[in-house]
Amino acid sequence: DKRMLAATSEIAAIGTWSIDLDDDRVTLSDTATEMYGVAPGTRPLPSEVLGHLDPADAKVLRESVEAAWERGIPFREEVRINPPGGAPRWIVTMGEKVRLGEDSVARVHGTVQDITTWKAAELAASAQDHRLAQLTRSLPIIVWTADPQGNIEYFNDALVEYTGTKPEDLLGDRWGSAVDPRDLDNVVAAWTESLQTGKAYNIEYRVRGADGVYRWHHLAAQPERNDAGTIIRWWGSSMNVDATRRLREEADKLATERELILESTTDGIFALDHEWRVVYINASAKRILNIEHVDLLGKALWEVFPHLDGGELHTFLRETHTRGTPAQFTYRATLADKWLELSATPSATGITVFFRDVTEVRRLSEQLAQSQRLEAVGQLTGGIAHDFNNLLTVVLGGADALAEDDSVSGEAQEMAEMITAAAERGAELTHRLLAFARMQPLEPRSVDLAERLRSLEPLLRRTLGDDISMVVSPSAGDALALVDPGQYDNAVLNLAINATDAMPRGGSITIEVETTTIDDSSATAGAEVTPGTYVVTTVTDSGTGIPKEDLSRLFDPFFTTKEIGKGSGLGLAMVWGFVKQSGGTITVYSEPDIGTSFKLYLPTAGTSPVPEPPPSDQIRTQPVTGTILLAEDDDLVRRFATDRLRSRGYDVVEAGSGPEALQALGSMGQLDLLFTDVVMPGGMTGRALADAVLELRPGTPVLYASGYTENVIIHNGRLDQGVKLLAKPYSARQLLNRVGELVLPTSSEVS
Repeated sequence: DKRMLAATSEIAAIGTWSIDLDDDRVTLSDTATEMYGVAPGTRPLPSEVLGHLDPADAKVLRESVEAAWERGIPFREEVRINPPGGAPRWIVTMGEKVRLGEDSVARVHGTVQDITTWKAAELAASAQDHRLAQLTRSLPIIVWTADPQGNIEYFNDALVEYTGTKPEDLLGDRWGSAVDPRDLDNVVAAWTESLQTGKAYNIEYRVRGADGVYRWHHLAAQPERNDAGTIIRWWGSSMNVDATRRLREEADKLATERELILESTTDGIFALDHEWRVVYINASAKRILNIEHVDLLGKALWEVFPHLDGGELHTFLRETHTRGTPAQFTYRATLADKWLELSATPSATGITVFFRDVTEVRRLSEQLAQSQRLEAVGQLTGGIAHDFNNLLTVVLGGADALAEDDSVSGEAQEMAEMITAAAERGAELTHRLLAFARMQPLEPRSVDLAERLRSLEPLLRRTLGDDISMVVSPSAGDALALVDPGQYDNAVLNLAINATDAMPRGGSITIEVETTTIDDSSATAGAEVTPGTYVVTTVTDSGTGIPKEDLSRLFDPFFTTKEIGKGSGLGLAMVWGFVKQSGGTITVYSEPDIGTSFKLYLPTAGTSPVPEPPPSDQIRTQPVTGTILLAEDDDLVRRFATDRLRSRGYDVVEAGSGPEALQALGSMGQLDLLFTDVVMPGGMTGRALADAVLELRPGTPVLYASGYTENVIIHNGRLDQGVKLLAKPYSARQLLNRVGELVLPTSSEVS
């Protein structure tokens, strides 16, 4: 046994000690001697042994030994020794009193064991626990633990401070009292699911604060498992995320509002990152580009649309991104066939592009520019035609005089005929110019264009020739339009001839008439067609078509794609002017190598067709008399008209202006006709002169002469009611016939 005890003492580093009653000395084993740091083989006094202990530990051990002597109380104490020249160590000493006989105590003895290693571990664990406790108490967030059934076992001071609730009121399952009643069902359901499944607990709900206000907290808990995988504890935390939650809600609200704004705007918007991937695109962008079916998000723009790679748009976006400053760009999207106005703004995340469809605006702008150009050319054309018509009036008059002079030789007669033919061609030219300038005098009336087209068909077939097949499809019902019938015939004939020139190897022409109503949507899609009801004449050919680049200049005067000498460039210009002056519009659609279609939209008439008076081209042969007051500012024209009228037998009083005519009227007895030019110098127009004459001589017939229309007698391109007009240039025959219609012969002359 002694050998086993010695072996055990050696292995476990256990020493022995004893104090005899009659010998105030301490007997130590070798192991104990080493532990206490005393010399081997010596028996030190108790004070010497206790002197190597920490003072507090020495006091405790002394009291324990005394209690053992006096009251027989065994003891166990852990004390710290500071042996001389050695490192401090912890020992555990145990002792008890031992009796040698029934009534005496021989000694107090016991054991001592070095527990320095275990004590260090214990102190370290204690320090760790202390630090953990300090940490959890000082954390700004709530930490807690729960048993496997979910009952709260521990929480730090943060929960008590936040809720202002006693700790005992939150332990176990009473923590639910601090949860917002609005969230309690969801919270309990989620916690129950975690307890049943062992999944982590993660939720946000509102917790009541000490001030009674519920604030949002984020709670999370993870299960702790033993080696068998059984949950033995839940470790959880709770963080006040109210401010973050409200910021997130505000951010979500702003994001929703932004999304609503971006999605509701009519402008297209898309955003690209630095890798040119599409990170956002709104509905308007897809609608404008006709790509609702294309999935773009997360994809590089150039991968989805390879034709854009290296093109104008790619270059613009790349350069804008490199410069880092906003830029604008007008671009034609080929797939959508639209003009887009882009505004690109670089940012830290990429580049954002706003764009809008400006196709219609661009078209209207081009139409406005064309209209303004045509208006300017028309003003110039009208002024030239006015003066040119005065000259042609004299030329025609001179040629007529030569042709009627019996004394002129045959060769001179031929020359007069040539002059007449040339002057008539000049008159036709000025007529076309005035038609383009919308300054020709129109006499519109209710005309059935379907019937008019049937009457015109034979002339059209003779004009077009055998190589052109023609289909005429008049409307089945009435197609009443308010139009000048003669000018309408010229317009259709011009379009038909123009179509023939586009089919040098033959082809077909279709001419149709129908009544149609244009609504707002049709008007928007069309070109300058305002909503309303129109009689539409469509002339379609199977010719070579019109190049796209020529469409914008198609109605410009003197513009032609025909060879030199093949066309004047005034045919379509005249048609355009006539339709516009009539209150309608004209559209054209053309496809290369397929053909062209012109549509004339003319206003409808609300009355039955008015019969057209038969033309009169013969000079009246009855002898006539009458007094005419002639007011004309052009000397040559005035002399020509005066000579022709006097040769016919009229008494003519000449005047070069309105005031002169009024002065001459004062000395005149009889007045059978006022023949006046519309535009005259001296501040008095022909209309003003006529008003003054009629005031002095009521009932006097008035005949106006003009080289182009003026608002004094024509409004909206139409002659005022009751106005009689002789358009310049006019021949002697036209002059005498027109005057003869207004100055009737006397009864004696008729008889």
